[in-house]
Amino acid sequence: MSVSLMACRRLAGSSKTLHRCGNHGWNANTFPSVTHPRFWRAMSTAFSGSFLDLNFLDEGIAVVAMKRGQNTLRLKVMEEWHKALDAIEKTSECRALVTTGNEKFFSSGFDLQYMETIMDQERQLAQFVDEFNKLIVRLMLYPLPTVAAISGHAFAGGAMLALAHDLRVMRRDQGWVCLNEILIDVTFPPVLLAFIRAKLAPGPLLTQAVLQAKRYTAEEAVKCGIVDQMVDQSQLVNTAAQMANEFLGKHGIKRETLHSFKKGLYSPVLQAYSGQV
Repeated sequence: MSVSLMACRRLAGSSKTLHRCGNHGWNANTFPSVTHPRFWRAMSTAFSGSFLDLNFLDEGIAVVAMKRGQNTLRLKVMEEWHKALDAIEKTSECRALVTTGNEKFFSSGFDLQYMETIMDQERQLAQFVDEFNKLIVRLMLYPLPTVAAISGHAFAGGAMLALAHDLRVMRRDQGWVCLNEILIDVTFPPVLLAFIRAKLAPGPLLTQAVLQAKRYTAEEAVKCGIVDQMVDQSQLVNTAAQMANEFLGKHGIKRETLHSFKKGLYSPVLQAYSGQV
């Protein structure tokens, strides 16, 4: 992935209840939506890092909540992502994953201030790109149903993070989804191009999204199939949890079965991916 330094500078509820999941013991309390300001005081946390928290809803739904500013992506952020994903997979009672951000940003993509510090360090830059590809592929193939609850803006790598989920629900009144890499002179590696082709319908949508960097509102994103639903902010995470339960159906889906089907569905992406699955 080539990124010019100049380009880097240009980019600058209804309540649920907690339950015991795996080795984590929480008190049963009601809590508002994860994007509600009171959420952080009312909900116990299974994993808390500098950049994201892992919480659990009832019915075995894990919630990864990105919590730092624009929720930009750097190596330490991706390390926390993998810790959270590992913890979820080790908790056998967990049945699905919901990801969200804060009230303004889902994620605005790469941390460009951090990128400036590694632009002249070829090894670190390559490691960063490899780790981002690894995270996207891992989410794409995750052995549980995944739903992105898009709480605000999702730009560039943040938009790809949302697309890596099986389903997406977006806040109705705020935020854009935008693959704006072409505007900041960021070139997609082959695996991410294959990923985008797998996630977006061919034809005008790909042209608008990739070559024109169109900013999609929630309504526009639903109409063109980028997002599955749009709801009010107060219902965002609860709707995502409902979507995950509907995905699972009455009898659920075995993890190994879902993982195997995803590998088959996204085989063109895996053919372009050089890392381990």
